[in-house]
Amino acid sequence: MTGTDSGTDGEPDGATDVVDRAPATYQQQGFIAQDHHPTPHVFNVALRITLTGGLDLPALRTALSQLIARHESLRTRFVQEDGQWWQEILRPRPVDLQVEDLTAGRGTGAGTAGSAGTMDAEIEQISAQVAATRFDFGEGVAPKLRLVRSGPSTWVLFFVLHHSTCDGWAVSVLLSDFAALYGAAATGTPHTLASTVPQPTEYARWQRETAPERPDQRVLKYWARELDGAPFELGLPLDRPRPETLSGQGRVVLFSVDTDLLADVERLARKCGTTPYAVTTAALGQLIGTLSGRTDVVANVAYANRERRAFESLMACTAVGLPLRIRLDGDGTFTDLVRQVAHTSIEGIDHIMSLRRLVEPLREEMGVEVPDHVPFGFAYQSSLQTDIELPGVAAVVEDLAVPAARTDLSVGLIPAGDTLTGYMEYSTDLWEQPTVEGWADAYVTLLAEEVRAALED
Repeated sequence: MTGTDSGTDGEPDGATDVVDRAPATYQQQGFIAQDHHPTPHVFNVALRITLTGGLDLPALRTALSQLIARHESLRTRFVQEDGQWWQEILRPRPVDLQVEDLTAGRGTGAGTAGSAGTMDAEIEQISAQVAATRFDFGEGVAPKLRLVRSGPSTWVLFFVLHHSTCDGWAVSVLLSDFAALYGAAATGTPHTLASTVPQPTEYARWQRETAPERPDQRVLKYWARELDGAPFELGLPLDRPRPETLSGQGRVVLFSVDTDLLADVERLARKCGTTPYAVTTAALGQLIGTLSGRTDVVANVAYANRERRAFESLMACTAVGLPLRIRLDGDGTFTDLVRQVAHTSIEGIDHIMSLRRLVEPLREEMGVEVPDHVPFGFAYQSSLQTDIELPGVAAVVEDLAVPAARTDLSVGLIPAGDTLTGYMEYSTDLWEQPTVEGWADAYVTLLAEEVRAALED
């Protein structure tokens, strides 16, 4: 048997199940507006947690029930009234997560290499199915849970969230809270988590009070200057003619930045008075400029937007896309480019507002035309922490690649110990995998060359 979408004992049956409501946050509105995407599961955040050891199933169900009760975003649905979207919080229900036993009936051959290969293939097939699960905003964006037993003491927990409920920061909150709740349930001791946490409804109300729907003149004037004449098209050479509308189909190429190179990146960042984000972004902008033959590149950079301490433990998507213009037309050094990226990023954060909310006022009040999205994205996910400790169980958390692409090309870097794990998510309507693999190799090579040359100056 498989687990239910929220592990509940039944579906919400009306207004009596709604315990709170508030206007949708600006981030939630953005995801709702993109629900027409041809592959909506591209906005899934799919985790595969491999658990090895003495898993306590009742404790697991208790921990998941408490986790969903603790964070209202995990039991939210959306309704539209008079043209406005609202988030409605449903009352918590206990998780009834069933085990799908893949070892049943395998007999003594379960330990053979062939059986192990078959098991791995089954897990990969389930992973692909789970990652492609579709959410319905009206029914709710409760996490999709599935538990599979893959060996005598091995289980795989699939945990799929919709991006409207989380960002990289929130995933770290989720995993940390899950570990604490499971540990408490398994050992019979109280957890040490705060008794209450901030909720998306509170965030939405605060957002309405502090961040009006339309930008003020200070913000508008900044973005009018920054984005006027910017080349939003990516301009990379294509393997296939661009269709009128992208299908949303995509793949991911993985790469890594090794220990020595990351250490050099960090040294250069300190030399420039900035962070590894600025160094890696500068190199990526330079690569895109070289490949496209352009001296001006615009990237949609993910910004965590978590300055307010009251919302540090909020389980929600607070991230905002920052349109970052990288100018490559000067005679400066790579160090100069790193400082330019750092300065432009700080200025952008000081005038932060999603591009979607800037389009209309920029056009109407400033006469500046900009699109509502940027086809090239970059994320340096320094806030994502996936290492968790569970009593009696070894846990390995993996991010499942969703077979889709949100836009033309998105690049991400995730700190993993003393290395960086990188990915390039690309539209298969436009490029073949070998092309993107070549870009990934070229990026790491360029990063190494530029960083080491800059350190020698």
